Amino acid sequence: MPREAQSVADAETSMAVISLLFLAVMYVVHHPLMVSDRMDLDTLARSRQLEKRLSEEMRHLETEFEERRRAAEQRQKAENFWRGDKPSEDELVLGKKDMGWPFQASGQNGGPLGWMLGNLWNVGLFCLFLIFELLRQNMQHEPAFDSSSEEEEEEIRVVPVNAYTWLSDFPSQEALESFYKHYIQNAIRDLPCTCEFVESFVDDLIKACRVLSRREAHPQLEDCLGIGAAFEKWGTLHETQKFNVLVPILPPQGTTFVLEMRDAALGHRCGSVKVDSECMCKHEKLLGDVLCLVHHRRDHSALLNKCTSSIKAALCTGSYLDVCKTVQWFRNMVGNAWALVAHKYDFKLTLPPSTTSCKLRLDYRSGRFLSISMVLGVQREDTLVYLVSQAPDREQLTTVDWPESFAACEHLFLKLVGRFAPENTCHLKCLQIILSLQDHQLLPPGASRPILTSYHFKTALMHLLLRLPLTDWQHSMLSQRLQDLLWFLGRGLQQRSLHHFLIGNTFLPLTIPIPKTFRNAEPVNLFQHLVLNPVAHSQAVEEFHNLLAQVKTLPSSPVAGGL
Repeated sequence: MPREAQSVADAETSMAVISLLFLAVMYVVHHPLMVSDRMDLDTLARSRQLEKRLSEEMRHLETEFEERRRAAEQRQKAENFWRGDKPSEDELVLGKKDMGWPFQASGQNGGPLGWMLGNLWNVGLFCLFLIFELLRQNMQHEPAFDSSSEEEEEEIRVVPVNAYTWLSDFPSQEALESFYKHYIQNAIRDLPCTCEFVESFVDDLIKACRVLSRREAHPQLEDCLGIGAAFEKWGTLHETQKFNVLVPILPPQGTTFVLEMRDAALGHRCGSVKVDSECMCKHEKLLGDVLCLVHHRRDHSALLNKCTSSIKAALCTGSYLDVCKTVQWFRNMVGNAWALVAHKYDFKLTLPPSTTSCKLRLDYRSGRFLSISMVLGVQREDTLVYLVSQAPDREQLTTVDWPESFAACEHLFLKLVGRFAPENTCHLKCLQIILSLQDHQLLPPGASRPILTSYHFKTALMHLLLRLPLTDWQHSMLSQRLQDLLWFLGRGLQQRSLHHFLIGNTFLPLTIPIPKTFRNAEPVNLFQHLVLNPVAHSQAVEEFHNLLAQVKTLPSSPVAGGL
């Protein structure tokens, strides 16, 4: 065999040996992943950050190494040229130096050993990757609130919950399933059918409202959207009789709604809805900056001004849509619409007083009743974010302030999770179990209302749904996921930090339509008031402790009088 052929054969043999060795080591490194404990969320985040940082450093070093190698080759060629040396035979063969194989012929630099000595950089990268993989295997799943670092030990002194004391007594999968079956499942058995009826009934009322307002210069009503716990399928017993429905409104023809958002730094995410005139030419989609000779006549301008003046006089304070006036107009419209559709239904409808929503009470002959709250909303751009008429702290706002609502976006997110997650997942069960216990929790002495709300637990759940694969929410993992949810919120209480799910969340799927400024915005801390108010933080911690105690004593079968 010629010497060159022997060299190529030796190079190929050495390459095969190294490749086989590499695959063997990778199998040994990766195999424990299939049987190791699941990493917790902090460990997973740290490992991803470390992996990203190492990858960036490796790419930078590879680029620097390649540039230095090319510079050295150029200098060597230049020196050979000025010395008058002839190019080697290998350099005369087109592409032989760029085969992509780093081996050299046997006898040139000591075979594979010479290749390894000449390619210490590749060996170093290989060793670095091995060290990283071995370290990643040592990052095992740690119990919630359990850490050996000084920083986290200090946090534990703030919220003295010992993982080994309460996680060791955490209810089993069977106990959680039994509790869910006896206290939750039976109570919400008819909830999907009731939600479907509520949306159908409200849409029926809206159609009748459109008939009544066809000839009047009033806002146009769109089809309703069920929002909140009942429609998102995580409602508990308290949500089986009350339902929230969003009714979007559009400006009448000849007017437009201009949204003026308030600076979020002022403490409330809300805006004002300015009513302005709009030439109807825009609805005709004229090309370019074309002047419409019909709509710019004086009589038409007068008609537009009259339309705008009419809605301003009826529903506005100044030039801005007034919440109370608009809701009162809507209540009157619904009351008149009921007279048109009452013959279809077998219940009594009453409209309890309210200044921020149109409340309906449906009383059946059997004694059962339903409460429906119809909230008006103005859409922000082409998103699912609305400025709505109702808010928990409405007393701190003026009548022209419309709070920002993300309920429709969150509803869509949970709907997408249900569509792509495996069948019979446990993510909603986790939330239902916690909230059913919280509904019967006694407030700490001196407290007028709870600090921890269902929205805090829902926000924590949505964050976890993005951090963990949907396959980790299978039915058999209910106990582990419930621990994760409690750990996530408990850690947030320790750090006094719980980020808003939609604002500043770079992991949010692009299929959720939100304003573009939300994705690059600074995260909003839902626990900011706990930073400013130590008394509120102490109450929240006590509520969380009480919830943990309820979880530890979780009943597994019905008792007299229920919970």
